[in-house]
Amino acid sequence: MGNTKLEISTQARILFNEKGYTNVSLREIAKAAGTTIGNLTYHFPQKEDLLLSIQDNLYTDFLTDLFEKKELLDGKDLLNIIINSFTKIKKNRNENEFFYRSIISLCTESPIIAKNVEDFQKRIFHFYFESFLKLKKSAILRNDIADEQYQTLAYIMVYMSYLWIQEATPYYDPSLPQIEVDTGFQHLIYPYLTKKGIEDYSAMVK
Repeated sequence: MGNTKLEISTQARILFNEKGYTNVSLREIAKAAGTTIGNLTYHFPQKEDLLLSIQDNLYTDFLTDLFEKKELLDGKDLLNIIINSFTKIKKNRNENEFFYRSIISLCTESPIIAKNVEDFQKRIFHFYFESFLKLKKSAILRNDIADEQYQTLAYIMVYMSYLWIQEATPYYDPSLPQIEVDTGFQHLIYPYLTKKGIEDYSAMVK
């Protein structure tokens, strides 16, 4: 039963990426998953339930990577978690493109999706901001920059993560360079690094 549910969710994500969330029916998903519409609706009564499952798995996986050992880490190890999170963000967008391309409309259509996004953004913001302050104390990030500026940096990163590949953003403008989200984050944080931080950072992004 567990494998069937996972297969349904996996095939739904593939179809949503190919056709867009609104253009895929539950019957199409059932066929792709090799199951019946009755079995699909047993696990996911509505298409929104599939979307919520994909969102929950996406967020849970990401937050686990961030918070599993965060309280025990500092300095270079904490910087490494942050750098790795940039790569994870890019991977998530590639694997769930439909969600991030249409996140504004999905939030408008589903108050539950919108609330989950809001809660996730708050946790990510506080993770980055608190981590920046710890790295500032450990001389990885610059001490001559005010805490408020690190707060703004964390805010911008959450904003970038939310909208990077949303429809009608500069990402799709052929007259502009196509910069990937992980590269954008790496370049954004670089000016805040100390000499020691740059040495550690350079070893991590090779």
